[in-house]
Amino acid sequence: MSAALKRRFDFETVFPIMDFAQELELVASASARLLAHSGIPHKVPDAVLELLVRTFRDLRANGEKKTSMDTLTAIMSTAEAVNVAHAVGVRAWFLANRAGEPADLVDCIAGTIVKDNEEDRARLRRYFEQRVATHKEAHWQAYYQARHRLP
Repeated sequence: MSAALKRRFDFETVFPIMDFAQELELVASASARLLAHSGIPHKVPDAVLELLVRTFRDLRANGEKKTSMDTLTAIMSTAEAVNVAHAVGVRAWFLANRAGEPADLVDCIAGTIVKDNEEDRARLRRYFEQRVATHKEAHWQAYYQARHRLP
């Protein structure tokens, strides 16, 4: 954007939410409101929301583990996480008449991440192999097992 245009607009920088629990609560409450407005009787389960928020935090290099994990060029904001959570709920309800599951999250997150940059597809696959695979909890293992759904 040119300097002349920048002078005509007010810009405000909004930094990512640093507290995991606060971001998780925001995504949960906002997505529940959207799902209720869409007429869907289920909220996205807490375990699936945890996967979503942790994935977004890790891929925007804001996770608690500071490693050499690739960051993505795609928008990984809290607002985008709310949109993905809503998509998970809508998809699960209208396609399977149930609450969202980790496999639904894989389908929805893949579309969000790869829409802007083709290289992000490989980065997302590496994330699943390097980070998701290391978690032993059942919901993380279900998430990892659904990686074949990635484009």
